[in-house]
Amino acid sequence: MGKMNSLKLIVLLLLIFLSVVLAKKEWRARLLHELRQVKETTEETIGFIRDNREEIVEQVRTTASELSSVVRDITNDVKKIGETASHLKESSEEIMKATRGAATEMKTLKQNLHSVSIKNDD
Repeated sequence: MGKMNSLKLIVLLLLIFLSVVLAKKEWRARLLHELRQVKETTEETIGFIRDNREEIVEQVRTTASELSSVVRDITNDVKKIGETASHLKESSEEIMKATRGAATEMKTLKQNLHSVSIKNDD
């Protein structure tokens, strides 16, 4: 219901505006001049598109092909980054295992040295 009232209000305001514009001769002339310019510009644009349609289509195809190539390259790069990240994760896990092993060996060595030191003191 509110949309219908809004639409009626817009139509009413448009009619009032149009009647004011059409009531003044110079405004009417200005409006007609602007509409003619819009028409000429539209005709020129349509003519340009007709005259250069093949070039425009070829440019669109070229751009689409280049875009497709870029997307393919990005996909490959993302895949390589994923593989590299996976390799880094595996390498980090191996380093952590080696570090834990070395730490365990150091503790054992320290305990052995401490035991030997106690026996030598006796």
